[in-house]
Amino acid sequence: MSTQRGNTSRIRRQKHQNRTVFNNSLHDTSKHTKMLNNLEIAEVCKRCQEVIAWKIKYKKYKALSQPKTCTGCRQKTIKDAYHILCINCAKDLDVCCKCGKKEEIVAHKSPSEMERLQTMAQLEMEVKALSERRRRAYYRYIDKLEGKKKKKKNAKQQDTGSLETERVNKESAENEEETCEEPTPLSLEEYFRNARQKLEELKKGMTADDDLFDDLSISSDEEEDDFEDGDE
Repeated sequence: MSTQRGNTSRIRRQKHQNRTVFNNSLHDTSKHTKMLNNLEIAEVCKRCQEVIAWKIKYKKYKALSQPKTCTGCRQKTIKDAYHILCINCAKDLDVCCKCGKKEEIVAHKSPSEMERLQTMAQLEMEVKALSERRRRAYYRYIDKLEGKKKKKKNAKQQDTGSLETERVNKESAENEEETCEEPTPLSLEEYFRNARQKLEELKKGMTADDDLFDDLSISSDEEEDDFEDGDE
C-alpha cells in the first residue's frame, strides 16, 4: 500500500515473498505453544473460529490469566479468550460465544472426563431399572451406535473341490467389501443424546405395559361380588 494520502489500493504484488509457510512451532517448542496448537475452538460460529485459528497460527493468541466476566449472567465464568458470553448463556440465547450473533455453531465443546463418567454412571443406573428384555434391546442399540457387528457364519460350501465356486465366492466377497462403507463416528454429545432418547423410549414402553396390566387386573371388591353372585 502506498504512503500517499487517500491511496488505499495497490496493484503490484508483494515485493518480498515468503519461501516457506510460517510455522509457530518451528523454533518454539514450549509447552504453552503446544497447548495452544491443541486448543479446542468450540461454541463459536465459523467466522469467529477462523479468527481464533488465525491468532493461534501466527502467535497472536493471548490466553486468559483468570476467568472473565460474562456479559449475560455477570459472573466470572468465561475461561476462553476473546469470548463475551459463557457457554450456558450462549446455549440459552442460541448465539455465538465470541460475537454474540445468532449464527450456526460449527463445533460444541466436548464434555470433560468427569462429566463423561457421571453421565455414563447415570445411564447405567437407569438401565438397571428396566426389564431384562428392554435392557438387552438397549445394549443392542448401544452396540449399533458404537459400530459393533456380530460375525455371521458363512454357509458351508457344498462343492469344496470346485474352483469355479471358490472364484465366485471370492469375487462376491470383494464386491461386498467395496460397497460397504464404514459408519461415520458419532461425537460424544450425539452418542449420549441418542442413548438418552432410546432409554426414554424404553421407559415409555415399560409404563405403557404396566398400565395395560393394571387395566386387565380385577380388584378385590369385584372378585367378592362375583363370588356372592355365584353362591346365590
